[in-house]
Amino acid sequence: MYRDKDKEISHLKRLLSEFYPYCIIERKEYIGWKNNDIEITIPYTWKGNIASFENFFSISEKNFYLRVWCGGESLVLIDNKPHGEINPYHREIDLTPFADGKKHKIKIETVPRGLFGTKETSEFNESFLIKYDINFKKALLYVFNIIQIAEETDDFYLAKKLIDLTDNFLSSIYVPRDTQLYLKSLYDNKAIIDEIKNIWEPPEIIPFTGTKDNTNLKNEFLDKFKKFKDSIKSLYFPKNGKVNLIGHAHIDYAWLWPIEETKRKILRTFSNAVTLAKKYPEFIYTQSSAVMYKDIKEMNSSLYNEIKKLIKKDKWEPIGGMWVESDCMIPSVESLIRQFYYGQKFFELEFGKKSSVCWLPDVFGFSWTLPQILKEAGIDYFITTKLNWNESNNFPYDLCKWRGIDGSEVIYYNFKNMEEGYNGKISAKSIINTWKNFREKDKNNTILLSFGYGDGGGGPTEEMCENYYALNDVPGIPEIAYSKIEEFVKNLNIENLETWDDELYLELHRGTLTSQSRTKILHKKSEDKLRETEIFNALTNNDFQKEIDNLWKIHLYNEFHDILPGSAINEVYKKSENDFSYILETLETIKNNIFKNTSSENDIYIFNPSSFSQYILFEDDNLYKIKNKDYIVQKTFDGKYLYYINEKIDPLSSIKLSVEKNQKIESYKTFFETTLRIDIFDDGTINIYNKSNEKYLFNEKGNILYMYKDIPYYWENWDIDPNYHKSAIKLNAEKIENIEDGPIRKVIKVLYRIENTEIIQYYIHWKHINFIEIKNKIHWHHRRTLLKAIFQTNILSRYLTCDIDNGYITRPTHKNTKFEKARFEFMAQRWINISQIDNGVSIINNGKYGYSAKNNEIGISLIKSGTYPDFYADEGIHEFSYGIYPSNDIKSTIILSENFNKPLKKIKGSLSYNNFIKIKNSNFKIYALKKIDINTFVLRLAEVMGSSGKTELYFPHNIKKVYLANILEEKKKELKIKNGVLPLIYKPFKIYTLILTT
Repeated sequence: MYRDKDKEISHLKRLLSEFYPYCIIERKEYIGWKNNDIEITIPYTWKGNIASFENFFSISEKNFYLRVWCGGESLVLIDNKPHGEINPYHREIDLTPFADGKKHKIKIETVPRGLFGTKETSEFNESFLIKYDINFKKALLYVFNIIQIAEETDDFYLAKKLIDLTDNFLSSIYVPRDTQLYLKSLYDNKAIIDEIKNIWEPPEIIPFTGTKDNTNLKNEFLDKFKKFKDSIKSLYFPKNGKVNLIGHAHIDYAWLWPIEETKRKILRTFSNAVTLAKKYPEFIYTQSSAVMYKDIKEMNSSLYNEIKKLIKKDKWEPIGGMWVESDCMIPSVESLIRQFYYGQKFFELEFGKKSSVCWLPDVFGFSWTLPQILKEAGIDYFITTKLNWNESNNFPYDLCKWRGIDGSEVIYYNFKNMEEGYNGKISAKSIINTWKNFREKDKNNTILLSFGYGDGGGGPTEEMCENYYALNDVPGIPEIAYSKIEEFVKNLNIENLETWDDELYLELHRGTLTSQSRTKILHKKSEDKLRETEIFNALTNNDFQKEIDNLWKIHLYNEFHDILPGSAINEVYKKSENDFSYILETLETIKNNIFKNTSSENDIYIFNPSSFSQYILFEDDNLYKIKNKDYIVQKTFDGKYLYYINEKIDPLSSIKLSVEKNQKIESYKTFFETTLRIDIFDDGTINIYNKSNEKYLFNEKGNILYMYKDIPYYWENWDIDPNYHKSAIKLNAEKIENIEDGPIRKVIKVLYRIENTEIIQYYIHWKHINFIEIKNKIHWHHRRTLLKAIFQTNILSRYLTCDIDNGYITRPTHKNTKFEKARFEFMAQRWINISQIDNGVSIINNGKYGYSAKNNEIGISLIKSGTYPDFYADEGIHEFSYGIYPSNDIKSTIILSENFNKPLKKIKGSLSYNNFIKIKNSNFKIYALKKIDINTFVLRLAEVMGSSGKTELYFPHNIKKVYLANILEEKKKELKIKNGVLPLIYKPFKIYTLILTT
């Protein structure tokens, strides 16, 4: 090569671009469009959130394309059936299937928005019918792919050979250079049009219309092209490796647009994929998320039926087995289970098959609980590309075994494509770099690459599908072939793979553990209420399970990985908060219907929804006299009444209290004295002296509130900058007052004000347990600010223990390595604990997920309010609680956190089944109890302490058979039960799903 490779490539691209105008045989203006039955003249400006344009066409020749721009993303329907979409990546629609000389109706539905939710000018400004010389167009595309291969390959000799052959070929063909003719071709010469348009006084450049005869040029080109193509094929460079291609469109169920727009994106994208599947025999498309298929079924049954036909022909692959591509950090274990339960059930019912692959390319980290859930859902393979986004360290494997907390293993697979990641292309760049980046070539010589414009971009294009043929011809690069994902993973060599035995931590987007706090709190309340209502339905003679199932599905799509994490626009959170409020209100109605007419005014039933027994403590608006129990009552600072009975209620059981209205409250001396001494300082901080071990919990102070500047380098509502601590501003209390003191609890109110934000904390010292609750009511009016509570503990420990719902994970408190430094913010569910042999502190919460630790200091993130994509993220009122529990015992921490998050509930009637289940050992959590029919129940529980052994489960005597099942409720084997007693051999952190029949 005479010049550097990049200069030679630029020269070839400009050479080739001269030929593109000669692909067009005819271009004619397409007029006659109507909007609201009124014929329009182009350009045409329209108003509203959506516009519809209609027209008719009749063509008898093939290879006519419609090129229009209506002012935003558009769905194209022909004869009232979806046929494709128009967007910046899909500018033309092939009309060849309608080249029958008949009259066809065309309709275009347009939204004035770009692919990423940006506003577009509502202007219909382009409408042409263009006839292409398809053979000539394909030949040019072939040459372009050769140039791209030369550009992307690291093989100097292959690049030199391709450049020389291409230069010789293109230079040998004469292109007319007459000035006027050249001017007419500028509109279609993409290499130079922009530079000529931008000079001081550019010539007038308009699209050529009419017909033109390019026969001589094309004949010469195509004649020489055959020889050029043969010379390329005969090059002596070997093929190396194989790239398996799958068409795909990563469609965020909500992100920079609301869900209603997503449904339109789904319709446009799916119709485009169906059209390509019909046109290209090799083409295979994949799409995850059962809810999207449900949406299509409800929106357009004809398109849905087309998709089902393609699935039967193995040209369309439903993948993932989930309701949506869910966040995998914040949801509880039961929520994650239901993602797969409803997803796999939908796939099996609608398509006759479940997925064996979990497909989560874009999720922000993965809990250590996930492998067990996947295996229980019939899934053996896990695919993501998100760990390629790590900002500090490379995840060490592209192919390995991922071992979960209980020892379950799935196959982890990742591909690293530098051309838009999972939104790849069939291009030289995607194929060459993805193969080059694969690090397990010693074990496998085959990789996967998904291609298609994502985020609502319409998926694959016709050009990508055409590139397939050219790229397959060229030696010196990997072989390519379409493949279903399930076929690809099943053919992987998985012998002698390394094992990753830990969570999959994403070194990015740590702020998503905290952003949009209200949505996260409502989601957590929804989780608890769904579980509780299902249990009520199971323990009474009712059948509301279908209604509860429908509410679960609303809950689950709000777990999508740009909704629940807090990275979407404001409109998404208005809807999400409405959805969760609707779930909670509807569940309350269902609960009232369950207990309708089953109690008297003189009875109160108290139910324990927790997995562990707890003392009777409840709140009521009314002052009662309890006739059948010894009790203590205390009036609260907000005018309610607290009742305490020194008696415990078993899990999922209730007790009846006979009451009558009372006129006055009894006078009590302090009934309980705890082993804790509480010191609250003038700045609002706290220290706790534990009399039982004569140690303070904190070095001087705990619960120190800090505000920090929250300015990530790019991902505003996603990220927390690693240097945030440099901007710390300590908050000092403005007012501290004792507002309640009685036999059950003492309450201290602490008020903070900074600018327009007001923070009220209530220190609640419960007298019957060694636990200090910190109840929060915050009026938040800050931007780009992170609020944390910091605890400088009096403990020396190199590790912290963190709750992940069906067990726990240890994380270092030191920062010895780059990996440890990168985990400066991490996830925990309901508690964290730092301990030494004789002292420990647990922080327990009811809806927070982001934590930090450094040496003896631990922190909980309370609010994170960025500005993009929701400027008003977390603006307004927040209510939540966290608390301090002196303990170096994980078991007691788990029990207390469960009871704190599942306090006793008043119900309006009795249970048909009381004490439905008793477990001999107190190391199990009960995740679900639901009724399938009048004779069949599903019980799900898990060992959560990390122990193994034998236990016994006690059921009502009418339970005659018990089956061990997977989380899809498919029976695996029958277990022996006798007189209601079920022996069970259990293992650490295992989830057990049991089907019980009467």
